[in-house]
Amino acid sequence: MTSLQEENEKLRARITALEAANNTSSTAVAAPSINSPTDPKDFQEWGQNILSWLVEYRTKCQDLPVISTVKPNYLRDALPNSAPEKGEPWENIMKDLDTIIVPGLTHWESQKRFFAYFKPHASYPAVLGETLCAGLNVMGFDWIASPACTELEVVTLDWLAKILNLPSCFLSSDSGPGGGVIQGSAGESATVVLTAAIEKMRPKTKDQHEMSVNSGPLRRDLMVVYGSDQTHTIVKKACMILGVRWRPLPTTKEYNWSLQPDVLQHAIAEDRANGLIPIACIATPGTTSSCTFDPIALLSQVCHDESAGNDLWLHIDAAYGGAYACLPELASKFEGIDQADSFCVNCHKKLLCPFDLAALYVRDRDPILRALSVDSEYLRNEASDSGAVVDFEHWQLPLGRRFRALKLWFVLRRFGKEGIIQHVRNGIVLRDVLVKLITNHVDLEIAAPPSLSLVCFRVKCSPNTTVEEGNEVQHRLLRDLKQTGKCFVIHTKLGGEVVIRMACGGIEQTEDDIMFAWNVIDELSQGRSVC
Repeated sequence: MTSLQEENEKLRARITALEAANNTSSTAVAAPSINSPTDPKDFQEWGQNILSWLVEYRTKCQDLPVISTVKPNYLRDALPNSAPEKGEPWENIMKDLDTIIVPGLTHWESQKRFFAYFKPHASYPAVLGETLCAGLNVMGFDWIASPACTELEVVTLDWLAKILNLPSCFLSSDSGPGGGVIQGSAGESATVVLTAAIEKMRPKTKDQHEMSVNSGPLRRDLMVVYGSDQTHTIVKKACMILGVRWRPLPTTKEYNWSLQPDVLQHAIAEDRANGLIPIACIATPGTTSSCTFDPIALLSQVCHDESAGNDLWLHIDAAYGGAYACLPELASKFEGIDQADSFCVNCHKKLLCPFDLAALYVRDRDPILRALSVDSEYLRNEASDSGAVVDFEHWQLPLGRRFRALKLWFVLRRFGKEGIIQHVRNGIVLRDVLVKLITNHVDLEIAAPPSLSLVCFRVKCSPNTTVEEGNEVQHRLLRDLKQTGKCFVIHTKLGGEVVIRMACGGIEQTEDDIMFAWNVIDELSQGRSVC
């Protein structure tokens, strides 16, 4: 027998053994039991139990310490070193959820204790939408992957744009090249639009600068993005990722910490004189620190001033404040949006959706498509090749995407336009309750003009108090508030001075909730003023 024949015999023997093993295993597979994680009845029973658990938790967390008191790495000591060898019953898992996980939570859904950051609003309809999103498990990178995933996103984002009174240039149903897309966050959105801003400059920079092996035809190291010292740090991170320069411009108390057009114009002219390339400006309606509004219309004039040679991409980072565009009484705050190149609002901040759902609108999709489109043979299909459909894989950084539009669709249908407006407006009503209490307090003062649902305040200090001494007074109050577990607020700095931020909620929060937190603040503030 030759060596080749011997190898063939060995191969036949291996195939015979594999077939025998397959036959044995196929007969050994039992039907899933009621306790099997693949059993639909098990899923249905415990799905109902977990929904009930969530409802109970949202009631119970109102009376729990709002900030967890666990020590770092507590879970490492509480859980085994390795995953279990065999599957465990749900009863054991839920017991650990109650006794191990919940004690390590900060309770973001506590209406009368959580006033930090910006109050989140994960409404029940959106939570159910999130559940469906996971259960359907759609990978909606292009239209053919699930037409309903793409088309519901197009429709619901147009609905939302109309509720927010956005200009028609941002609608997918408009005849122009604009439209909306769901991103994961305002940070992702900023990265996407700044990538588009870079791409938009390609014809200009290609002739201005020599091509380099290190920098490529686009000299990103010379490109500059502008914003204010109040602009969210997500923009700085986006610039770091993209390799462009971030220039935060100074703001002053005189203009309520908003970016002024003359400051922007001076910076653009200065950088251009030094051989740099201005490409974009970020305007914020509702900054994180104090909810101040940058003057969008005036900044737009600077960005698009042809006489000065300006053609900057103007991005509106309305992550929190954008929700308030639905209120007619605040329409003047959003003047100039029709001149912007892009607009982003986080639906997971104020628009009743759980994280992650950021609605990004662009005036012209072409720079994004040129910058982010990929051409993989295995993704080609007749619908995409025809150009008749939208493939959102080319509008974002990753390829895959979740069916997040379900969350927004459920919210828009269950609450309606009127319910959303009521929710947003109620936050301002509650803010005004808090403003009145602080204004009449002997030891506290308003630290910045109240805006949207945010109040900035501080312990009163005499003119002779140094900034450092005054800041320590504020930090002591914050530490004492945190230790109570009854009121979670955070601080920021305006002009170097520490101020305390308190962000009110919306439709699910009441004046009684505000008073609960206020009583804690009032008691701990007595006699703290430095006068």
